[in-house]
Amino acid sequence: MKKIILLLMVCSFSVFADDKAVVGSDATEALEQVTSEVTSELITVERAEELGLNRAITYEVFSTVSVDNLEHNIAERVKESKVPFYSVEFNEATQSDSNYRAEVTEYFSKVE
Repeated sequence: MKKIILLLMVCSFSVFADDKAVVGSDATEALEQVTSEVTSELITVERAEELGLNRAITYEVFSTVSVDNLEHNIAERVKESKVPFYSVEFNEATQSDSNYRAEVTEYFSKVE
């Protein structure tokens, strides 16, 4: 199930490929690393809506070093919060400006 969700998440990235851009394969590898380091479940924004989850917080994570450093920063932030669900959307980033960014949204279960 996690692999299917990961695949869906990868398909919805807003990372564009050109000669200087961080391409989708880097984003895929970064998400695989994050999901192996945290216990929270990676889901898509659409899946969170389907499940009726409540959004806890949305924040931007960035790195001026590399995509690997970005994934490390994402994993650390998600581990600290201990939310059950989260989604990640990578922003367009070019290597020329050395600014790798992602928007992370954390969710908690539906309150009844």
